[in-house]
Amino acid sequence: MAKLYEKAWNQTVEGLSDWKKGIIINNFPYEERCDKDVSDEVARTAARLAEKWDAELKGKVTTPAP
Repeated sequence: MAKLYEKAWNQTVEGLSDWKKGIIINNFPYEERCDKDVSDEVARTAARLAEKWDAELKGKVTTPAP
């Protein structure tokens, strides 16, 4: 599941607008409230995506990526 979360996080961040991507990459640990709000939104979106993928993979045999 951790691999799905990481993949979803990377895919979500990759699809962000440049200004949001800049906040995620350059402003950690998100001390400003507006930066934290963007981070929370991205985390929520990534978690939903990972959980969707997990539900789709239930009962299927998968081979781990190298």
